[in-house]
Amino acid sequence: MTKLSLADREWKEFYFSEIFSKIQRGKRLTKENQKCGATPYISSSSANNGVDNFISNNDNVRKFNHCLTLANSGSVGSTFFQNYEFVASDHVTALILKQPNKYIYLFLANQIQRIKDKYSFNREINDKRIKREKIILPINHQGNPDWQFMEDYIKQLEQEKIQEIVNYYQNKLLGCLINNQTGGVKPILKNGLILKLKNFFLLKINHQKD
Repeated sequence: MTKLSLADREWKEFYFSEIFSKIQRGKRLTKENQKCGATPYISSSSANNGVDNFISNNDNVRKFNHCLTLANSGSVGSTFFQNYEFVASDHVTALILKQPNKYIYLFLANQIQRIKDKYSFNREINDKRIKREKIILPINHQGNPDWQFMEDYIKQLEQEKIQEIVNYYQNKLLGCLINNQTGGVKPILKNGLILKLKNFFLLKINHQKD
């Protein structure tokens, strides 16, 4: 399969309102009024996916699910994908696609983060500014956002990261085998291959002399 690249794509600017079917700011909820619970409360932090607390409030709050959150103040521009129900503070705006898709949301989040340079703690993204804000996206032959490319590109990055982790632990395991630190599991060597290791891994190693 040919590796996807951002460099060979054509890009175009779109207003947020052209991309998201719903753009809505959260609602103010003071610390004093927050009740301890299990629902994530998303605020303008750049850490922990924006989660500031876990609450149980149901009245006079705005709940969202499976969308992006954009910090309007504080860590302005910080954008996260929230794959669960949460309560949004008045310091973040929920950005919702008509057809929610985890991979497309992750691609969009990375692009939206670029607007950080335009804002600061003293210059927030108010409701008026967010309507004028734009995002640059890859397009298809019709000049529309190439949703399939965005999804496939993030899936490709995901697989690359998974393979990195697999390779890392395979190498760690191989090191343990070579140093006889496998807890009694003895590899069977033939033609540079570990033929059997609890019937799980098949690893290639360098040829070793007796």
